[in-house]
Amino acid sequence: MTSVTSAAAMKLLDVRLKHAGSIVSSAIGEFTSSTAGLQEIVCIRAGGTIDLYRIVISQVGGGDKANVDNGDDDDDDDEVQTTLKLITRLETRSVLRSICSVRVSGGKRDVVVVGADGGCCSIIDFENGVAKVLHCPAFGKVGR
Repeated sequence: MTSVTSAAAMKLLDVRLKHAGSIVSSAIGEFTSSTAGLQEIVCIRAGGTIDLYRIVISQVGGGDKANVDNGDDDDDDDEVQTTLKLITRLETRSVLRSICSVRVSGGKRDVVVVGADGGCCSIIDFENGVAKVLHCPAFGKVGR
């Protein structure tokens, strides 16, 4: 009894164990939410990865009990902590060259315009943290 594996039954898996560390370019805007004031950073990495981070600002209490005896009621003990929270990561398997954020007229969110080495200028929308390609025309002689 021999089993023959066809090419259609075979599945290839391409997983990177470690993501690229260098950031090629970045842009700032409001990409996932229509709530005003939530700033996010989208960056492209050397391996063709697009990362979307949210800027989270939180106050951390001082926790210093020595000032309780002095009767100080000032909020000077609170520290402001700024962190980046990864919202989504998109693997493109291409060489990305440039990125910018654009707000469409009448829109409440920004979209991302990405220029690639292969001759495409893509418009990507991060609605609810999920990437959706809105437009991907080829330009120049390389694209098509």
